[in-house]
Amino acid sequence: MSTHGSSDGVTVSEADDGEETGGGIQVEMVVRGPECCPIADLSGECNALVNSVARSSPAEDCEVAEFTLPAEADPPAEDMTPVFRTGSRTRYRYSYDPDGPCLCRFVEQHNCPVSDIHAENGDLFVTFYAENVETVRTIVTEAREVFSAVRLRHLSHSAGLDDEDHVVVDRGRLTDRQIEVLSTAYEMGYFDHPKEANANEVAAELDIATTTFSEHLAAAQGKLLSSVVSE
Repeated sequence: MSTHGSSDGVTVSEADDGEETGGGIQVEMVVRGPECCPIADLSGECNALVNSVARSSPAEDCEVAEFTLPAEADPPAEDMTPVFRTGSRTRYRYSYDPDGPCLCRFVEQHNCPVSDIHAENGDLFVTFYAENVETVRTIVTEAREVFSAVRLRHLSHSAGLDDEDHVVVDRGRLTDRQIEVLSTAYEMGYFDHPKEANANEVAAELDIATTTFSEHLAAAQGKLLSSVVSE
């Protein structure tokens, strides 16, 4: 599938039909400074990345969201309830009025569940999967009638969902220590983009030297990648 870049982000080629390989479309949309979005507002107020967002089904007068912030961030205490902490991150729960436009609910109304939500510098990023390009076109076109600054940040086509594409990764090839290193790095956001934690921070959490962390990580990644790229 082809994608086209411009100053407005990625646009959908009119020639793409989304059906050629039997796969689907992965889409990341961004709304610049959306109104009535507490997650985006919070990222701007705290000048921090808000990620790992989870939402409840809205009740008549209340919707609940959970999200993770860097430990040094200082959200409004009267609105946000901390529910979990690690050395570098704090997870909060927040109840808010669901009135007003919501990009996540808007996407889901088109039968495309949202798979990832995060916010940074007051902007909201939403990732979802669609069956074909026509669905993506419809969502983007209609969203731009509701939200003032919507654009596609990323668009990619599935390579296909045939059984031949499946890869089984044997976690038993990893040592207990390698699993611990990978799990801790993943939970702390070492693999996120942008990173939530660097090698020094993960090593400190594991109480090992940074060089030791790098060695364990490289060994674990090598074992996992060999399963993916081998014939």
